[in-house]
Amino acid sequence: MKRWIPGVAALTLCLFCLQVADAGLRSLRRAAHGGAPKAELKLGELYQYGVGRPDHLIHALAWYERAAPKSARAAELARQTAALLTPSERQRAAAWAKGRLGPP
Repeated sequence: MKRWIPGVAALTLCLFCLQVADAGLRSLRRAAHGGAPKAELKLGELYQYGVGRPDHLIHALAWYERAAPKSARAAELARQTAALLTPSERQRAAAWAKGRLGPP
């Protein structure tokens, strides 16, 4: 057996997993933009614990606040996340939500 075959198989599997994850994230975003409270909460969590974005807590707060009227857990997470942000960051979260998410 060629030594490179397992590597190619592993790479193929990784690419497939990335495609499945991407499809799942797109589905989650559609549900959240459609007003599904669980999807809004999950997107907030993904932003909160995500990496690679300097403004991840701002986006997390926006999603938590959008879900807060429909979910006690989201309301609590919104309070906790807001406490970690400055007033100007909280304003940025509200502006981002207004511009990107529309009314709750």
